[in-house]
Amino acid sequence: MSEQTASAQAGRAIGPKFLKIRIAPNISTGNFVTLLFGSFFGIAMMGFVNASQPYLFTEVLKIPAIEQGPLAGNLTFLSEVVVIATIGLMGAFSDKVGRKPIWVGAFLVMAIGYALYPTATTADELTMYRMFFALGLAGNTAMLPSVANDYAVDETRGKVISVCFMLNGLGFILLLTPLRLILPIFIDMTGGDAVQSAKFWIWTASGICLFVSTGLLLGLKKGAPAQLEKREPMLSTLKIGVRAAKKIRIALAYVAAVVARGDMAVLSTFFVLWLTQEGIAAGMPTGEASGLALKFYILIQVFALCWLPFMGMLLDRFDRVIGLSIAMALAAGGYFSLFLIDDPLGTQMYFAAVLIGMGEISANLASLTLIGSEAPEKGRGAVIGLFSLCGAIGILMIAKVGGILSGEFGSIAPFMLVACANVVVLVLALSVYAISRKPAAA
Repeated sequence: MSEQTASAQAGRAIGPKFLKIRIAPNISTGNFVTLLFGSFFGIAMMGFVNASQPYLFTEVLKIPAIEQGPLAGNLTFLSEVVVIATIGLMGAFSDKVGRKPIWVGAFLVMAIGYALYPTATTADELTMYRMFFALGLAGNTAMLPSVANDYAVDETRGKVISVCFMLNGLGFILLLTPLRLILPIFIDMTGGDAVQSAKFWIWTASGICLFVSTGLLLGLKKGAPAQLEKREPMLSTLKIGVRAAKKIRIALAYVAAVVARGDMAVLSTFFVLWLTQEGIAAGMPTGEASGLALKFYILIQVFALCWLPFMGMLLDRFDRVIGLSIAMALAAGGYFSLFLIDDPLGTQMYFAAVLIGMGEISANLASLTLIGSEAPEKGRGAVIGLFSLCGAIGILMIAKVGGILSGEFGSIAPFMLVACANVVVLVLALSVYAISRKPAAA
């Protein structure tokens, strides 16, 4: 009996032998491929909504340039409020009905949201559609890590999640690039009609989301692992996530989620803006400065993708809390390096981009791997839902506090904020490791 249990825990091998990936024995190859399919499309289809907004603001809604920044910030803020209000409930509900209906529904909601978005005629109407879209964003954010952790076995959990992260990044690059390039085609097709061009362009994203929703419906495993035959009330399931924080490693993962998502938010919100401002100050035209800033931002994502498999192997080799410590040290070093650069537009930025890319992806991968390995199997959706909720809070905090600090102390201030936050989590992680290993040693 013990041999059978050990075999079940070890799972079964899948994919190229050199990766040595193993998944749960009750997960089919089709189920796992569907997880990878959802991973490829997930981040890109959440991110395109921001990429489409400048055209809508300028050409469709005719919003003055001076008002576009505040409107974009307000849309992001309200979107995250919706995520915070619903993501924990979605995680808990998935423990009752299974991951499939929630993840399928998330892409269906995003498809409807994209269908509505270009039909807005006022900023208020666009805001309502964005808040509706955020429901799909919350479902996708909660279900992707939940399904990944359901399908993985603990000994290769880091590798499975790192593969999903890599597909996230590849999808972001390989999907958003052509989506941006087809806009001129639609403008030519419609004779320069901005409203119709926007509709055809954004409806293309709606069609992709509908396609992904169908693929998830056909390929994901029904139900949730270790699902109870007697289903408890949803509120009771949600409480599992809160009670789980009594376990010190889960509490650490919740705190790490705030900082790790803050790392991502500071890059998407402030990095390109900062370098663009530096370029303009150096005498560059705005377009050239923005292009150079975007180049460095893309390089950060490339370096992150290159580092992903190595970090995944480290996380499977060491204690997950030690892995989190390494990740936070890398992230802190990357953001602190920006303060030490003499010329942000020069060659020194290439070295900083390497560190930032390694640190950003490591922090997110390590925190997600930690919560996946520590979460109870029967309440995993609730625990990871609250973990994702903490991440959403991190985005709100960096957007609000980072913006204030940027105005008071300059554009470099938000990066110093997250650098210090990473150091705090590094100290906490080392403390948790010292405390939690004592019983094992005894």
